[in-house]
Amino acid sequence: MTRQALKAALDEWLTVAEAAEHLRVSRDTIYRWARQEKLQLYKIAGTATRVRRQDVEGLARPILPDPWARLSQASFADWNNPKDAVYDHWEHLYGLPKR
Repeated sequence: MTRQALKAALDEWLTVAEAAEHLRVSRDTIYRWARQEKLQLYKIAGTATRVRRQDVEGLARPILPDPWARLSQASFADWNNPKDAVYDHWEHLYGLPKR
């Protein structure tokens, strides 16, 4: 195995401490995620615990904006428009008094 191939193979694996540092969480968090089956731990040669780098990076996801947050109050001005769909008449459907 060439030196470059060996380095690539070793870079695939992280220690628990390296994984924690990479995500800026504690080692306890890494172990908790493993117990919760959010992250897979591996035993190497029966003693060393390792984590695959791609599994660690797979935990990070972008935070998507809440689509409802972009709507203004004006968007709901005619929410109960009688000419709209039947779902706008929810008070009647559930026997509630009109506002």
